[in-house]
Amino acid sequence: MASAAPPKRMVSSVFITLASPHQAIVTPQREQPQPALQAHSAPAREKQHPAARMSPGDKSLSEESALPPPPPAQESFPHPVTPDLCGFCRKPVAPSEPAIEALNRTYHDGCFQCRSCHIPLAGKQYYNKAGIPLCEDCYQASLELCWACGEAITDHIIRALERAYHLSCFTCTTCKRQIGEQAFAQGDVGEVYCLQDYYRKYAPKCSACNQLIIPKEDGTDSYTVECLGRSYHENCYRCEVCVIQLSPEPNEHGCYPLDGKMLCKPCHLNLSSGQH
Repeated sequence: MASAAPPKRMVSSVFITLASPHQAIVTPQREQPQPALQAHSAPAREKQHPAARMSPGDKSLSEESALPPPPPAQESFPHPVTPDLCGFCRKPVAPSEPAIEALNRTYHDGCFQCRSCHIPLAGKQYYNKAGIPLCEDCYQASLELCWACGEAITDHIIRALERAYHLSCFTCTTCKRQIGEQAFAQGDVGEVYCLQDYYRKYAPKCSACNQLIIPKEDGTDSYTVECLGRSYHENCYRCEVCVIQLSPEPNEHGCYPLDGKMLCKPCHLNLSSGQH
């Protein structure tokens, strides 16, 4: 009969880079925009028509032909400035008060604080953990411990099997090589193996070819055929007389053993009839 090959229990690992510290920047109060001064137009210069001739006693043609002065410029004011909303309390940050620019947001000076111990972080080093500012002490206390060595993970983290590991601690139980983001398999008690060592330890040997039964990339040998207490590759599971491939299912094309031999149904009938 067919049975599933030893499960690889493969789980993809996730490689994560932890946060780097940042510096909170205090922005001084922003200058209030001043309204523009009213523009006064100078008196228009008198212009004389080029064909005009002035004679003694005549009325000045320049008064009659002078162009009307342009209207005075309108007094202009800037558009009102919309205040930023504080990234913590969501209230406006007035342009006249100091502000903190951090995490792509603007904060009141007193609102930018460690979300764990609530100490002010203005002008201090802080850590960005999933968009939440933390002081260094609280950030260090929030770090996960490595499943293998028990120490805090401060740089890169490997997450696998619902556990956290240092990159250097996530290794094969047998060969001690770092696994990183490569495929791996889990042993009976949760230990981690590279695939080669896992199969060397857990994969059964084929009773026909004496090779390990390991699933292949094309999907073949994805299960072990077991019969008479022996294990076989799919392709090695054959009648011992006519060498036809047997079906792992209990049907007309399956195995009909006789005297410890694996036989197809026709060969079984032939041998059994000759014994009488």
